[in-house]
Amino acid sequence: MERTFLGLIIKILATFIASWIAFGLINDNTLLWVFIVAITVAIINYLVGDLLILPRYGNMSATVADAIFAVIIAYVIDLLTVRFYMTWVSGLVFLITIAVFEYFLHRFITVRSRTAA
Repeated sequence: MERTFLGLIIKILATFIASWIAFGLINDNTLLWVFIVAITVAIINYLVGDLLILPRYGNMSATVADAIFAVIIAYVIDLLTVRFYMTWVSGLVFLITIAVFEYFLHRFITVRSRTAA
């Protein structure tokens, strides 16, 4: 339980930082929309990437899936609202930062789970 909670908190914080860099600094979106995107991406990526894909297919597959899901989610939010704006540059920056972060987070999660067992 502690490992799951810590992994989710780290994922939310890192996703918020990646969102702020990509969508706050590059596209000048408000902090509220950056936070909404970060929370949405972190929760969906946790449920799909960390709980479903990572145990079955491994780190690289989960990393790629999380990065792609993150950009798709941000793009859908961009399509559904007029207050959030995303460009291809910010999407690419978001994709790369999420991919790098997720790779190391998945390693942390799998190493922690092996030592806890």
